[in-house]
Amino acid sequence: MAQKSQEEIEDSIEERKNITRQLNKFLSDYFNWVVAGIVLIVFVIGFFAILLPKYEQTVKLIDAGNQQQTLDTSSKQNELDKINKLLATYNGIDKKYIDKVNAIAPSIQNKEELFSELNYLISVNQLSLQSVSLSPIENYQDQGLMAISPAQQAIPNEIQMVNVSIAVNGIDYESFKNLLTSLENNLRLIDVLSLNFAPGSSNTTLMIDTYYSKD
Repeated sequence: MAQKSQEEIEDSIEERKNITRQLNKFLSDYFNWVVAGIVLIVFVIGFFAILLPKYEQTVKLIDAGNQQQTLDTSSKQNELDKINKLLATYNGIDKKYIDKVNAIAPSIQNKEELFSELNYLISVNQLSLQSVSLSPIENYQDQGLMAISPAQQAIPNEIQMVNVSIAVNGIDYESFKNLLTSLENNLRLIDVLSLNFAPGSSNTTLMIDTYYSKD
């Protein structure tokens, strides 16, 4: 290959100098625009590579939180609606029926009513009440009157059980059966544990359990 002449070398050098001068002039004239362009490119790359994924992730978390909050609010509203419905149903019940339900296990403050109630049940069967003895039971033990599972043998903490001993006079077989029927049909919950009755005797003793609400 023939070597370049001195003139060609000088022309090549001059051409490079012209390109360099033009580039320097361009950078001098448009420096601010070049910097702005570089910054814009960096910002766009950073936005799509970093900011946009973070933004999308944050939006998803916010949406998930809003959905959970909506579900929680809906659940609470459903519970409130159920409570309001129950209250409306309760308020619509005739008071005499509520009193009958409360009579099953009346308030513990009304123990004095038990004497008058038993006296009425006994006298309505033409019998005479001789004595009543009440003994509150703190630790309930199932008497085995019914076949129940071990989990059902304990009574709730809100319920107080009382053992009652009743002595009755003037009794015969027919009146004794009527008395047991009256106790069974009475609204108050009563368990007859034991009885002492002899056909030739006019006296009897009954041991019963009854229940009270502590509230």
